[in-house]
Amino acid sequence: MNNLNIIIIDTDPEISSELTKKLHHLGLRASNSAVPDLPIHQLADFEPNLAILGPSLGVDTCLQCIHKLKIIDSAMPVLISCTDLCLPDGTDNTPFNGIYNMSRAPQPDEITNTIEGALRHKDETEKLPDYSVLIGQSQGMIDVREKIRTVSRRDITVLVTGETGTGKELIARSIHFHSARNKEPLVKVNCVALPNELLESEVFGFQKGAFTGAHQNKPGLLELADRGTLFIDEIGALLLAPQAKFLQVLEDKAFSRLGGIRDKTLDIRIVAATNADLRGMVLEGSFRKDLYYRLNIMPIQILPLRDRIEDVPLLIHYFLNKYCFELKREILSVPDDVINFFLSYRWPGNVRELENVIRRAIILKDWDFIFTELNMEDPDNENQHLNPAYADPLLLNWTDGQVVKLFEDQNFSLKKISKAYVSEAERVMISKTLRETDWNRKKAAKKLQVSYKTLLNRIDEFKLKP
Repeated sequence: MNNLNIIIIDTDPEISSELTKKLHHLGLRASNSAVPDLPIHQLADFEPNLAILGPSLGVDTCLQCIHKLKIIDSAMPVLISCTDLCLPDGTDNTPFNGIYNMSRAPQPDEITNTIEGALRHKDETEKLPDYSVLIGQSQGMIDVREKIRTVSRRDITVLVTGETGTGKELIARSIHFHSARNKEPLVKVNCVALPNELLESEVFGFQKGAFTGAHQNKPGLLELADRGTLFIDEIGALLLAPQAKFLQVLEDKAFSRLGGIRDKTLDIRIVAATNADLRGMVLEGSFRKDLYYRLNIMPIQILPLRDRIEDVPLLIHYFLNKYCFELKREILSVPDDVINFFLSYRWPGNVRELENVIRRAIILKDWDFIFTELNMEDPDNENQHLNPAYADPLLLNWTDGQVVKLFEDQNFSLKKISKAYVSEAERVMISKTLRETDWNRKKAAKKLQVSYKTLLNRIDEFKLKP
């Protein structure tokens, strides 16, 4: 413990100095101090193997510091005095493992006991495989992490549902990591990646001579997962025949290889995931009802990113630091218009799409591509009107004559008035922006937060000319 390289992070130098004195009193002399906004590569230069976050840090700042520390070393213990970050029972409410609570002004005995406990836990978890983290402090993500903690302690089947790119596999890995089976393998079966003709032999294995080319016995993924966790990804893609075989595994914890004559018993936990509506598939007859109820013992649903948009700033911070650190790049600043765009975008590819966008921006050292490409990739965004909120209301001052004319129209409707008003708002705002950019269409599209193609269509529709 005396060889620890401890770093203290706080905004108040007096608090950092007081904590340093307490560490020195305990014989922990290798300590450094840092401010919370220190770039990640400079923080890594300290080569810390334990960190203390002081009480002056707010919740968001504390989380951002944890991001950087865990990117540097995922096993690094982090002691925090930011009590607002923790659940009432003392368990951490962050996406990371190895977070430990201390009081705002810890006494030497508390510091010693907390560090010793953290180091014991670090020694245990370092022998386990890495697990991915679920970033976010929205209520939806807090609920997901609470369910993970609950089901991890119980050896029951879990069904994870959510759109593509939301992090279903991360939930499965987190359940395995926090379970009693974490020293055993986590084996993944991807029902989409495996062709149906190969699925059975890959999952259940086969005996020598079971079919042409079966020259020797081969264990399947089920046997490899014995005593561990089997993760069945996109189980909604299974045809009815293999569904029956998986049902037997769930009911009897037994199976037989292709060409085998004896059942083999299994000791496994099953976590399944899907982006399909299994209940609807049951009603239409494409998914077995008995398998559905066997899977749906403990459901965990993860919301799409558009329904937890408050998580976007934290995700941006985490991915920026992660990939700048991995790619050895300076941190790329994020302009306000990019952040506003990210907060208004619907993210059809969810967290995976945001991660890929940020990684690409770091490589290109530029954000310009997002305003055109993201709108084009999201049909919902592509077809949306320009937001009239961007227009100056004074420019949309309809005369009484214009309103009366619409009312006298034989096909009058409130919908028609709304459409006409929005159309006028678009025309006025596009004209104004084109004049401001000297008819540079690319700059105008970026400023209006629409794709280049959408802007050209509107210019043609409104018959606008320089």
